[in-house]
Amino acid sequence: KELALEKRFDYLLIESTGISEPMPVASTFDAKDQEGRQLLGNVSVLDTCVTVIDCVNFLKDFTCADKAVDRKDLGAEEGDERTIVDLLIDQAEFANVLVLNKTDLVSSE
Repeated sequence: KELALEKRFDYLLIESTGISEPMPVASTFDAKDQEGRQLLGNVSVLDTCVTVIDCVNFLKDFTCADKAVDRKDLGAEEGDERTIVDLLIDQAEFANVLVLNKTDLVSSE
């Protein structure tokens, strides 16, 4: 909130981790304190939600049954029951902009 009140920036980019679910991040902009006052909503607005699609791994990950905790490089906490495919769907469906990454490493087939 303090950063927004400085009025030094037109936009602020918030980058979440690769296993982040977008809804909790977005709902932060509507969060209220104990007295019902908006914490961020009165000084900021969520303008765009971008998801980066890794074209090299997307289809392979989309068809796997792995859970997020099965992939140590994702940093999921023990007990996290989410599957990789559930995360991919949540992120892609929520976004209003999809950026296709590594397109030079895949073919149209």
